[in-house]
Amino acid sequence: MAVIQYFAGILTDKIGRRTILVYSQIPAIFFYLFIYYSIAVPHYFLILLASWYGTIIINSIQYPAVQAAVADVTSVHDRLSGYTVMRIMANLGIAVGPLLGAFLATYGLQYIFLVSSAVTVVEIFMLYYLMKETYNPKDHVILKRGELTKSYSKDRFFIIFIIIGIILGFFMRQRGSTFTVYTIYIQHLPYLYLGYVWALNGFLVVVLQFPLLRVMTKYGNPMLWRGVGSLFYAIGFLFLIYTPTLAILFAFMTISTFGEDLVSPTTQSIITTIAPDNMRGSYIGVYNLYTSIGGFAGAVFGLYLLFVLENVSSTYWVYIAIGSVVVGGMYVSISRLFSKRFTRVVKEEVVASNT
Repeated sequence: MAVIQYFAGILTDKIGRRTILVYSQIPAIFFYLFIYYSIAVPHYFLILLASWYGTIIINSIQYPAVQAAVADVTSVHDRLSGYTVMRIMANLGIAVGPLLGAFLATYGLQYIFLVSSAVTVVEIFMLYYLMKETYNPKDHVILKRGELTKSYSKDRFFIIFIIIGIILGFFMRQRGSTFTVYTIYIQHLPYLYLGYVWALNGFLVVVLQFPLLRVMTKYGNPMLWRGVGSLFYAIGFLFLIYTPTLAILFAFMTISTFGEDLVSPTTQSIITTIAPDNMRGSYIGVYNLYTSIGGFAGAVFGLYLLFVLENVSSTYWVYIAIGSVVVGGMYVSISRLFSKRFTRVVKEEVVASNT
């Protein structure tokens, strides 16, 4: 999916945000209807599988356009706030979705996807009639073949940010699939515990995000806060060295969610700040493409190392915590460079607004 986001990022810089957001959703209507039909009338597994992956592809196509659109309508100073608000709204949707899905499932699993298709129709009409284009490619220099690679390969700061992002992806992946395997397979904890822990995560994301945003916008810069967030992740991982109980898992998720709320909103804020105006979507796609390597490696090698250290799993989490601290130090070490870049972009924005 990262490859799709890479090309979708380039495309949104060529044709605009609104066009992609509106028209890319049309196939999703039919994908959801195909899933509905495949569940209502069994024995159509291939249709079900293809349609499911079709919806994933649609979401991947949308992602760079959504992220770039936020940068289009916010100033450099307000960008972090913009991404934070969008993240909170997304998490509210993630919270409501399972509840609505569980209600519909009582009538039949297929009705989840019938309603999804209908909601997608509503979404398309809202985007078409209520959203104005935030980026007109005619007002910017259109990228030619090879120009994107030349641009970001010469941007040493962006390359450093990508490299650290790859390493961060490796360690952050341990909070997902590896943590799940650790709790269920190695520690033999109830599945219900995992549900409680992730429900707590969803609740804390929404509750903590605005208070943390006020602190982030008042002190330091987004890069510095990424470093602080990585340290929170490290502290959270250290809780897993103890015999896991529900209280320990809650402590792990609470502290690591602080890290999540500090790290997640800053990613696109930083990328769209350092990217040229006509390459915002492209830079987002490039970053997601390369950092997906870290996430993939984290899932594969993380699980491998966990099983190698199965009998001393506490040692495994110490290693992951140390790695997270190192990543945090990397972000802090380049925070001053980002401040200089940020100041320069603000000055350019002021000059542009006065001309």
